[in-house]
Amino acid sequence: MFTAKRILFPVDFSDRAKAVSPFILSMAQRYQATVVLLHAIHPIPPLYAGMNTVYPETYDFAGAQEDFKIRLHEFAIDQLPKVPTEIVVELGDAASAIVDAVDKHQIDLIAMPTHGYGPFRRLLLGSVTAKVLHDAKVPVWTAAHAEEQNHRAHPKPRHIVTAVDFKEESHLALDTAIALAEDSGATVEMVHVAHEGEITPDKPENDMRSLLAEAEKEHPGTMEVQTGLELDVVDDAGNIAKLVRSVAVRKRADLVVIGRGIIQSPFGGFRNNAYAIIRESPCPVLSV
Repeated sequence: MFTAKRILFPVDFSDRAKAVSPFILSMAQRYQATVVLLHAIHPIPPLYAGMNTVYPETYDFAGAQEDFKIRLHEFAIDQLPKVPTEIVVELGDAASAIVDAVDKHQIDLIAMPTHGYGPFRRLLLGSVTAKVLHDAKVPVWTAAHAEEQNHRAHPKPRHIVTAVDFKEESHLALDTAIALAEDSGATVEMVHVAHEGEITPDKPENDMRSLLAEAEKEHPGTMEVQTGLELDVVDDAGNIAKLVRSVAVRKRADLVVIGRGIIQSPFGGFRNNAYAIIRESPCPVLSV
């Protein structure tokens, strides 16, 4: 069952951080969660490096830390009204600070923007986001990386798409999608890309229906949410992300859910395409 009682929200004070605040606010209110606002102060480079590395004596980390705590407090008042918050400012690499904060602050969910808008940024996933997605041991919610002119995801999911490849993590992804749908009254759409040469033409669809039936057993009497199946056959694995994107656009999805194992393991149907799914998605992605 999905839970998010303590949400880590890395804040760099950019417009994208403000843009995703309504999503974090909605999640915090829905799950009565505390939001931990984190800002990482990147260490300034030394004057020169070597056996006797020297740093500028004028840098006041303690003073900068207090200044950023004040800014985070103001950010919380402005962007996350009436939500319990905690303020954290760390010195160091942003990605490491985020990953380390999970255990230190007992985090259930990391929620962060990806800074992906624009013709060139969309092609790349930021190094901080990529490291967090790979290293974090808790679910990670990432904001939409691809900009859509005709659709904006709603902070409270109404239509959820979950991508499955029938590995162990697919069960967790579908279970999470259904749990989220129950919480928000959303619909759920399963999507799978079948490669040419699979055993029989109807095997992928049968596998999807079997997976859905197992999920229904885990949620007896609560499957009022509408569920559907989306299946396509391709001979190019690179089309996986494009299919997920096309389904998300067509279904006007507010959230895509994928299994975390597809990011951390080097082989398998969706594994080499996890970052591509996140890059191409027109709405936020939750990897569990």
